[in-house]
Amino acid sequence: MARSQALEPGLRKKVNSDIFRMVLPVITENILQMSAGLITSAMIGRLMADDISAQGISLRVYNTCWALFKGIGIGATVIAALRFGQRRFGDCRRTIEQTYLTLVPFALLCLAVILAVPGPIVGFLSDEPALFESAISYLRIAIWALPFAAVTVCNTAAFNGHGNTKTPMYIALLLNAVNIVAGFVLIFGIGPYEGMGLMGAAIATVVSQAVGAFTGLLLLYRRGGYFADEGHGKPFFSFDFDCIREVYRTGIPAACENVFWQLAAMLLSKIILLYGSTHFAAYQLGLQAETICEMPGIGFTTAAMTLSARAIGQRDDTMFRAYYSQMHRFSIFTGLFTSLVLFLFPSLFMQFLTDKPDIQQLGSTYVFIMSLAQVPQDLNKVYNGFMRSAGYRRTPMAISFVGIWLVRVPLAFLFGWILHLDIIFIWFAIVMDQVSRLTISMLVFYRKKVINTVSVMQQE
Repeated sequence: MARSQALEPGLRKKVNSDIFRMVLPVITENILQMSAGLITSAMIGRLMADDISAQGISLRVYNTCWALFKGIGIGATVIAALRFGQRRFGDCRRTIEQTYLTLVPFALLCLAVILAVPGPIVGFLSDEPALFESAISYLRIAIWALPFAAVTVCNTAAFNGHGNTKTPMYIALLLNAVNIVAGFVLIFGIGPYEGMGLMGAAIATVVSQAVGAFTGLLLLYRRGGYFADEGHGKPFFSFDFDCIREVYRTGIPAACENVFWQLAAMLLSKIILLYGSTHFAAYQLGLQAETICEMPGIGFTTAAMTLSARAIGQRDDTMFRAYYSQMHRFSIFTGLFTSLVLFLFPSLFMQFLTDKPDIQQLGSTYVFIMSLAQVPQDLNKVYNGFMRSAGYRRTPMAISFVGIWLVRVPLAFLFGWILHLDIIFIWFAIVMDQVSRLTISMLVFYRKKVINTVSVMQQE
């Protein structure tokens, strides 16, 4: 079944139902998460430009660790979905529990390292005294959210691996409600309480992540939860190295791909900070606006990995091809829609995020230019999801490396550090990275004939 061929009405209806049943809750979950971040950014955006930049610097460090966790979560999702497709339900639980057992200690190690040496880490991005002190103060508090974030990543992998994307959505709703309410009270105060400003936002992050992590565990292990009905007869605190190897063999390339982006973002931040804290604040808030429109693409990433892995586990070539055909089409439509939103309304996003006119103007330019990257970005997520589940675990990582480190970073370094061109040239370097990654992904996908994965397995 080629991508261009029409699907039979009955098959199309089932495939669309499977996709949207998985995609819509993921989109909603991520919109809730990003909306909370957007609202928190809007609250911080009412503070000083240095406060916005200090939070942005700290988030670069935090998000680098989170990107590692997320990559391992992708590996756990793929393996759990394969086991679910094979109806090996006890192994689904065992897969996630082995991920808890290894990922949470790693998160604690990251926490200890950052608490021990925050100065050199933050100092790499900026040594401006006001920014440096604020960023370290924020980071020392917010970094305590890392262990809870690792648990949440594992929880989400468990639900998604079972094809349940609604429960993570509800958890995200709770988590973000806590983040918004606690953030408002702790940042601005209420009644006689005057608030803590930027430090209040850091505390709200820790509290909300803890609530989300413990809620997910409760739902998984309670009576009637997935793990209560999927016994495997083995102690929790016992290592299954074959299972761990499977998870990390898929997860480490995904984690490396995420970290490539985060490390590049740190270098990019350092270059943008050369233009001043106002430019960096505009970049940080513009990223928040763009991320909201990225949510459909994130939904298709989860759907592509989970549904294709399930089809592979069931050896169902028809469904594998049909999932690809429809997700490819939907990702183009959603990319065009989000491009149009960013293209037409960049100033509205920035007016919501900050009341500083100079930051609004710079941020609106960033959002406007990023409208060009939405279709390549969404399509690339579909290709990467199918390649991962088909066994090409390192391919998306290699493609990201090329786009980020051979296109985005060198061009940004050339435009900003060496030639000192206008900041918009750095924005265009980001767009060129997305276009180059899509081009390479398409070439690899068709050259390796990923679409024939299941049919080849059926012939063996």
